[in-house]
Amino acid sequence: MGNLKKYKIIAFCTLFVQLVVCFILFSQIQNLSVLHHVDSNKTFIYLMLVINICISLILFILIILLSKKNESIDLKFENKIDIFEDKQKSENDSFEKNAEEIDIEHYLKKIIPKDDSKMNMQKFSEKILSNLAKEFDIVQGLFFIKEKKSNEFSISGKYAYFGETEPENFKTGETLSGQVAKNMKILYLSEIPENYVTILSGLGSSSPNQLIIIPVISNNETIAIIELASFKEFNKSTQKIVEAVSFKIGETLTNFNK
Repeated sequence: MGNLKKYKIIAFCTLFVQLVVCFILFSQIQNLSVLHHVDSNKTFIYLMLVINICISLILFILIILLSKKNESIDLKFENKIDIFEDKQKSENDSFEKNAEEIDIEHYLKKIIPKDDSKMNMQKFSEKILSNLAKEFDIVQGLFFIKEKKSNEFSISGKYAYFGETEPENFKTGETLSGQVAKNMKILYLSEIPENYVTILSGLGSSSPNQLIIIPVISNNETIAIIELASFKEFNKSTQKIVEAVSFKIGETLTNFNK
């Protein structure tokens, strides 16, 4: 918009200068014709001056019309941007509303394994990790159980973990997972510490940039920790689902013996 205004000013000034020059030339020609009695080409010269003035006026009008057209285009573009932003806001509001109306029971049935007397703790935890991976694009998952004797959290189940050594045990308050166990609140990180998680594939190794650490709570105590890594963002609906899953896991862990 600022450039269009500048162009209008330049066009107006140019026209004004050209008109002034034409009038000066006209007066000079008139004086010369009087002083030197030049009449032969006077009509032709006047005609050329008039044509020049007309061309200048036409160019000026064209510039004004083009600038108005550009202003109209800019206004339409701005209106489209406003409409797009309103639509995006509406979609975000709709998404948040849908997130609040998630069918948690539906996800619990898909993620929590059915009661099976032949399923031990390792199979149970690995099945949960596998189901979570299918639902939420998880690329790596770890399931830690709290040992009653040592009061440490040790690995129980793994998903897509290919480390040379087993994941290290930790106590409440130690490491990120230990802090989650202590605070009993989900921790979501959009920037994972360097070398915290590495995924190996046929294309080489890469590090996910999304991590969620979930405490499994029973009787006001953290009895398990679930770590999930992904390249995809864990949105609010996903966090709400995994929180519900963690409570359900806490209710069912007592059915398993190590």
